[in-house]
Amino acid sequence: MTTNGTGDGLTVRRFINNVLTGLAIGIVAGLVPSALLSEICKALAPHAPIFAIVLQIVTTIMFTVPLLIGTAIAFKFNLNPIQMVSVASATYIGSGALVFSSTGVQVSGMGDLINTMLTASLAVGVILIIGDRLKAFAPLVLPTIVCIVSGGIGLWILPFVRSITTLVGHLVDSYFALAPVLMGILVAVSFSIIILSPISTVAIATAIGMSGIASGAGNLGVVAAAIGMFIGSLRVNPIGLSLSALLGTPKIMIAAVVRKPVIMVPVLLNAAVLGILAVVFQIQGTPISAGFGFSGLVGPINAVRFMPGGATGANLLLLIFIFLIIPFVCGWFFEWICRTKLHLYSKEDYIEKP
Repeated sequence: MTTNGTGDGLTVRRFINNVLTGLAIGIVAGLVPSALLSEICKALAPHAPIFAIVLQIVTTIMFTVPLLIGTAIAFKFNLNPIQMVSVASATYIGSGALVFSSTGVQVSGMGDLINTMLTASLAVGVILIIGDRLKAFAPLVLPTIVCIVSGGIGLWILPFVRSITTLVGHLVDSYFALAPVLMGILVAVSFSIIILSPISTVAIATAIGMSGIASGAGNLGVVAAAIGMFIGSLRVNPIGLSLSALLGTPKIMIAAVVRKPVIMVPVLLNAAVLGILAVVFQIQGTPISAGFGFSGLVGPINAVRFMPGGATGANLLLLIFIFLIIPFVCGWFFEWICRTKLHLYSKEDYIEKP
């Protein structure tokens, strides 16, 4: 077992940072292909069968997210191959992605991301405790121990962890009884926070059947987070990582947000503005589209379907302003104010090490 990233030099802060960074990498690797290509492939599949195959491929990648997260987290701790696959296996078991019944086993989406993260953390902890004690027997015994102990605990705590998502869903659901503008602000702000956490925005939206303007506001909240993280990241991180936050998922910046939560202030301000616009211009969506922002154009495509007249020139121009121009202008402005005038944080606080 390697010691770089493990052992005596490992602090609690470094452990958490490794877990969050691995979580972000796994989510991005699993979700970006689908986010970028799914809507395009759905539109082109009736005309060319190859796009139906591509759609199946990117959907399959999405179902591997727990495995990818486990592998990425193990990699951040510089574990050796047998330790790495043990963590990945235990993580998949504890994620809840598999549903067992009398008729067989089914894959139920990506599972619970919070429980996925916790199970991976437990698996790494078990490996650190075992260390090199198994010696030559590690390939024979380690996967069994790690999967049964960590995966078993993960399955045991899964119902309790899932209740966190349920509680957040009930909180968001309570906003719907408020005045429309206030509802739009709260939904957009909430979704801008959720997308920068291990909780799934899509899981929240589908759990409460969030549609109509509430879905549109949630969508724009995700847009605010994506653009806010892109703007802040662009100055200090590689362009590829910054684009992943913008076009894929801003969850890749989770570790930076945990280290310095105040970098979310410009995101929240932008989300509040966009939440108002969602109500004023009647931007709508579906429970599925609510959690995607403009990744793969899922948000704008669903929004235009609900607009009177559909994809007219005026409607498309309006969507460009609401999903791109206004969010970028407000994002740059709020980030500039918070960083250079209010001195809430420095540009280095956005540094992320994938």
